[in-house]
Amino acid sequence: MSYITPIRRLTGDNLAGLSQLQVCRTADIVSIPEPVNNVIYGNIVFAAGAGMVVWDVTLESPKIESRKNITKEGTTTANTLPFSIPKDTAAIGDMLKRMEQDEFIVLFKYSNGDQKIFGLKHAPVRFSYDHDSGDSFSSKNAYDCRFFYQGPDNIFFYPGTGGVAPTGPAPVVVLLNGQPWFSANPGQTVNVESDFDFTDLEYLIS
Repeated sequence: MSYITPIRRLTGDNLAGLSQLQVCRTADIVSIPEPVNNVIYGNIVFAAGAGMVVWDVTLESPKIESRKNITKEGTTTANTLPFSIPKDTAAIGDMLKRMEQDEFIVLFKYSNGDQKIFGLKHAPVRFSYDHDSGDSFSSKNAYDCRFFYQGPDNIFFYPGTGGVAPTGPAPVVVLLNGQPWFSANPGQTVNVESDFDFTDLEYLIS
C-alpha cells in the first residue's frame, strides 16, 4: 500500500491559486499505454488497491518548465513542475522525506483544461522539496516542492481517467518477448489461435 496520503484544500490566508495534482508511485502502476502522436490513449492500469492520490496545492506556474538540451547523443529534456504545499505538519513533512527516495507518475492540468501525464513506467519523475517558514506570523509556512526529470521527453497529453483505481485484483498482463501483449481481468477467457500446431505457450505474467 502506498504511503502517499491526500493533501486537501485548506482555508486561510496566503494560499494563492490552488490547483490539483494527482500523484502515484511508479511501483503502484502495472502499465501505461505508449504515447501515439504525443497522446497517451487508454487508462493507466494500477496494482490492486492502488490509484492516484489527490493533492490540492499551489502551483507556482500554470505550466511546466521544460528545457531542451541538444547533445551528440541526441536531444534530452529537463522538465520541472514546481508547486507549494501550504502549512507545515509533521505528517506531511515525514511523507515528503520518504518521497525524495522514490519515483512517481503525475497528472496535472494546464489553465486551459488540457490534462497531461508527467512520467512513464520507464521514465518516471523524482521529487524534491524545501521548507520556508517565512519571517512573520502571516507568512505562508509552506513546502516549496518540485517534480523533476531529465532525459527523453516524458510529458504527453492524457485524456484518460487516471484518478480512480480499478476495484479487485490487478489484471494479468501477458508479455511476448518482454513486451506487453494483452491483459485479462479475473473471469475472462483468453483464446490464442495460431496457424501452427503449437501445444504449449510460454508466457510471462507481470
